Amino acid sequence: MAKDLILPSDYKSDPLIHKRGNKTAVNTNSIEGMTRETDYKVSGRFVHIEYPGLPQKFSYRLYKGMPYFSEVLKDNELITIPYSVARQINEHWAWQKPAHEINEKGEPIKNYTPIARGKFIIEQHLKAA
Repeated sequence: MAKDLILPSDYKSDPLIHKRGNKTAVNTNSIEGMTRETDYKVSGRFVHIEYPGLPQKFSYRLYKGMPYFSEVLKDNELITIPYSVARQINEHWAWQKPAHEINEKGEPIKNYTPIARGKFIIEQHLKAA
């Protein structure tokens, strides 16, 4: 019975596989797949679509080992932020507008359309050489 056991030294984990539950590979091009080595600074302007002219505070720690980011971005002001934060603002900072649709049977369909609350317009990528 002891011959069939897997020793901890024999087990090797793949860094691109989630530890919990699903065991699917992480998309290395996604925000969650970024690391300190792949993240870099970008400069650009934040545009507040929902409330033009108002500043917005963002606080993120998007991946393991990322320094905590907490900034107040003013509307249409030039600023330098991490690329992962710019992608988070552009891809995920939105509210969900329900689409009131009905299927063939007359039952409501739960369908939502993301409406962007703001965008970060990247003007320059500041990659370290």
